[in-house]
Amino acid sequence: MEFIFICPKQNMTFESADFKITENRGVISDTSGNKMLDAKVELDESCPFCGEKHIYLASELSCPFEATGSRNRTKKENR
Repeated sequence: MEFIFICPKQNMTFESADFKITENRGVISDTSGNKMLDAKVELDESCPFCGEKHIYLASELSCPFEATGSRNRTKKENR
């Protein structure tokens, strides 16, 4: 499954399935009852825009099932 990431240096979006979930503390709820995954998502390969390996909070990422459109998105080629 590909997730949608935003390069924090170039502010460009890209998709990648080359990541791992770390520091997974499970699902938490906020005071309004909204649920979210308390974990980090680390890229296994370098960002296609700046070359760094970014780490994101899972709550910062867009749900891949809700994403629409492809403006400013570059699909990373599978190797």
